[in-house]
Amino acid sequence: MRRGRVFILFALILLVGAVAAFLVLGGTGSSEPEVVAAPTPIGEAEIVIAAQNIARGSLIPPEAVITSPFPADYKVETMLDDPGQVIGKRARMDIARGVPVTENMITDEAGDLLPVGSDASIAIPQGFTAIAMPMDRFSGVAFAIREGDQVDVLVSLLMVDLDTEFQSELPNEGMFLFSSDGELLNAVSCRAVETNEAGELVCGATERPPTIGLLQFDDVSGQDYYVGPSGPQRPRLVTQRMISSATVLGVGDFPLEQAEQLVTVIAVAEEEGVGAPAGGQAQEGAAEQPVIEPPDIITLIVSPQDALALNWAINGGLDLTLTLRSPNDPTPELDTDSVTLQFLIDNYDIAIPSKLPYGTEPRLTTKDFEFPPDLEPAVEEPQ
Repeated sequence: MRRGRVFILFALILLVGAVAAFLVLGGTGSSEPEVVAAPTPIGEAEIVIAAQNIARGSLIPPEAVITSPFPADYKVETMLDDPGQVIGKRARMDIARGVPVTENMITDEAGDLLPVGSDASIAIPQGFTAIAMPMDRFSGVAFAIREGDQVDVLVSLLMVDLDTEFQSELPNEGMFLFSSDGELLNAVSCRAVETNEAGELVCGATERPPTIGLLQFDDVSGQDYYVGPSGPQRPRLVTQRMISSATVLGVGDFPLEQAEQLVTVIAVAEEEGVGAPAGGQAQEGAAEQPVIEPPDIITLIVSPQDALALNWAINGGLDLTLTLRSPNDPTPELDTDSVTLQFLIDNYDIAIPSKLPYGTEPRLTTKDFEFPPDLEPAVEEPQ
């Protein structure tokens, strides 16, 4: 009796659950299942793309372009969809294989080409400019400099005293004025010549002493005399840092496209045996090794004002030396003092030799420095 009641209770629970499920799953609405809308596919369009690399300025042949499907939503109005719009035109720029061809990439006029510029110009920051300067292994830090390095430019120059009127080295030469008969009229330099009452030429500045020497007075004889130099004026050397933290854009000559093509042609000709020496092929292992030419020029990125100063120094024949800096040097820029002979004596504890009543034998005149061949100083021939 008790088992029958349990079965009846279980059956009622199943019935109530079935009714509830019917009401929740759609018993109150339509009996048809809800349909979820599928996403609308993006349409496709045909565009013209490059089937091969097309060089700037070349005529585009039929085999150089093809049509390819492209998402319509991403197509822009400058893209072309007909190969006939491209074939027979000239490329205004280099077009790589697989790149969509647009209206601004082609032209009908041979002279209407899009200038792309050089890769080197891209590395120059705004407000700066690049300038080249000569370099050897001494001034170029023994050829340790590479592209991207930071360098300083030092300048050394020899200073001389000039006459402001003649712009010639001092001292000026003294002049003696003679008459037409060879008679010495005066022994002073003449800045102007005039004619006296007798019609003779005389110096118009007789009160001025000769400019070739300095007027001195001899206490013993009580006479004035003139002291002149025993040789030409000795220039005074000074060195200073002219440009700080310049970026190296390139070391040596930048490669030229024609030069690269020529090297490629020569290499292909050698591989094919063209130009082999007469009488047979070259012996194995006898090929000449390529000769590495050291660079003699360097290109720096500087401010426009520093470029002007560097150009003046180059044209003025001044001595320029590069110094290599550490990358990203956090040291603040410090002002430097111009270095002269007096600066060396005052700051580097250099003693001035005394004038002694004795000396060494053989006599020391000039120290013989052995310069490298490319740094041998030029010797002026006596005139």
